[in-house]
Amino acid sequence: MISVKELRIAFDGRTIVDGIDFFVPEGATLILMGKNGSGKSVILKALSGLIDYSGTIEINGVDIRDLYRERHRSDSNTSQRIRIAYVFQKGGLFDSMNVFDNVAFGLRRMDVGEEAIETLVLNSLARVGLRGSEGKLISELSGGMQKRVGLARAICLNPNIIFFDDPTAGLDPILSDSIADLILEIKQSLKTTSIVVTHDATIARKVADSIALLYNGKIVWEGESGAFFSGSDSYARQFLEGDIEGPIDIF
Repeated sequence: MISVKELRIAFDGRTIVDGIDFFVPEGATLILMGKNGSGKSVILKALSGLIDYSGTIEINGVDIRDLYRERHRSDSNTSQRIRIAYVFQKGGLFDSMNVFDNVAFGLRRMDVGEEAIETLVLNSLARVGLRGSEGKLISELSGGMQKRVGLARAICLNPNIIFFDDPTAGLDPILSDSIADLILEIKQSLKTTSIVVTHDATIARKVADSIALLYNGKIVWEGESGAFFSGSDSYARQFLEGDIEGPIDIF
């Protein structure tokens, strides 16, 4: 589970996230939505220990500051129990490496043996429909295939927490739907707890257990997916319909 309380993030004196709270139960998927610049991706980076923040973030009852500190301790098994994967918006892939080496990157940093790495990488590629592409360079892949390589790299770590940063950005509706199906399959097979940042209402409707809508650094709507799409809330309705008029300032 993921628990966030009074989270605040600021850069150069400008507040990006202004004291938000949310909770993601074990095995559930929370969708973070909001206009550009509302702080969605910044929240994922804070959860991943990549940027500083104030407030409290706990994953499975462990403060993430302690979690990431313990990763550098050889006598700690906390990080072995809490395995976190991050799927980057633009793939985060290495152009100088082929598909196999990109997927194997995290495993090699964990000192996993090469024989086990081969099995894990090939199984992960098979799950995302890319078995046989392991020798290709990233430049030889379409945008949709690159997204799948990023997913394969995440799931080969056997994570119990996955953060997805706009996983369907730049994809056509058919490819977006296939990525949504993969996220659902990963959730069901690995029993992962996930947070997905997206503008895509279709993927949100398909994979979300709950949705939080951000505006001006705060959560202005939070609840079950069905309620978000019911049209009963003015913030949710304006965001979904793309109206100029409403409580969200478009500028």
